[in-house]
Amino acid sequence: MTDHEKTELEQNLTSRSTWVRLVYMLLFAFIFWLASMVLTVVVVLQFLHILIAGKGNDNLLQFGQQLGIYFRQLIDFLCYCDDHQPFPFGAWPAAGSGEQKSAAKPAAKKKTTKKKAGK
Repeated sequence: MTDHEKTELEQNLTSRSTWVRLVYMLLFAFIFWLASMVLTVVVVLQFLHILIAGKGNDNLLQFGQQLGIYFRQLIDFLCYCDDHQPFPFGAWPAAGSGEQKSAAKPAAKKKTTKKKAGK
């Protein structure tokens, strides 16, 4: 290792922001685990509601969408894709907001019909 690499490594190891980020990451990893338990409850309740009422509960559907966006925000923060701290340090995601959805829907394929040549 060169002296420059050693000083850079030393700076990285002693950087306060790196260690603070670790604390937040541990906190958000725990919140992710808790949110997984909440998701399990939402899934079971929605299934039971459909089983009994024959249709989904709109409030559970909306909360499920928000929870999905929240999971994406947590993963983005934990994987260093985003420095924005999710709820409870940021705002709770709104249902239907397209900015935090995991993947864009692919464009629908057009049906092409080939005309058969007549004899």
